[in-house]
Amino acid sequence: MRLIDGASWEGVILDGTLLEELYEGFEIRKRNFGNTIYFHSPGFKHYEVDDFKVDSAPKFVDVSITGRQCELMCDHCASKILWHMIPATTPEELVKVGQELKKKGIDGILISGGSNKDGVVELLPYLKAMKYLKEELGMLVTCHVGLVDQRLALGLKEAGVDAVLLDIIGDDRTVAEVYKMPHKGVKDYEMSLKHLKEHNHNVVPHVIIGLHYGKILGEYRAIDIISGFEPSALVLVVIMPYYGKAKFQLLPPPKAEESAKVILYARKKLPTTHVVIGCARPAGEDRLKLDIYALYAGVNGITFPAEGVFSYARSMGLKPVISQNCCSTVFMFQ
Repeated sequence: MRLIDGASWEGVILDGTLLEELYEGFEIRKRNFGNTIYFHSPGFKHYEVDDFKVDSAPKFVDVSITGRQCELMCDHCASKILWHMIPATTPEELVKVGQELKKKGIDGILISGGSNKDGVVELLPYLKAMKYLKEELGMLVTCHVGLVDQRLALGLKEAGVDAVLLDIIGDDRTVAEVYKMPHKGVKDYEMSLKHLKEHNHNVVPHVIIGLHYGKILGEYRAIDIISGFEPSALVLVVIMPYYGKAKFQLLPPPKAEESAKVILYARKKLPTTHVVIGCARPAGEDRLKLDIYALYAGVNGITFPAEGVFSYARSMGLKPVISQNCCSTVFMFQ
């Protein structure tokens, strides 16, 4: 184990006291999962740094059933997260896209889209198409959804999706102010988890650190809620202000040290659940710091690791495995 006490890595100064605190998470992860750690590089973009790259063709891509359109247009994203996704705005188009992807050797697909004014991604018309992708094409099918009712939870189960992903928000103010849904609240996100678990889904909640205009507000409560539903995995990401609306774009994201403490809390709260760092997080120095802190906090995987992090993991005695799948599927390949 390599502890750094106030030293630097790739020119970045790390908090030695924090590293000592985070090491508890490393021990929890090692005790329950051993030394294997996954570094994910899904196919929606090419990613390469000096010590990490994937030379083969992509195996997993994202599809949006609304194209670039989002009725909700919340402050933190303003639909820009949809822009890198392949559009498939009718069930027939989704089938065709799936067929074309399969011919190219792509085995996995994440289906999502923009939300309506009630925070729902309107997936119901696409369930038969999803079932076709799963049963006829043999693809790995996941869905990143918004709020979920009983009907959608059942429909997704009947379609045979492999995992359901959803953001969980832990403060009513964030739902009202950032997501523009004063008529909804934390209880609606908790109920969505309940519906999905009642239908025995592999549920992979996401927590967006700093979602409330760069502040840590409901993240710890969100993790508490998630811990009561035995998720298949937990994905943690960090707000990327430049995706959002104008008032969001100049806000600083949380400091890497603040985010690291949320990661450690998740690791301790969910000691036997795969906890991974998703693709969305700030670039540059903060990304490098966060990724190293995440290693110490005991994560099971990191998506698009900062330069040097893959090598650093080895120096800690970890055994890195490169995966071309979405990080939310980590529990399928343990």
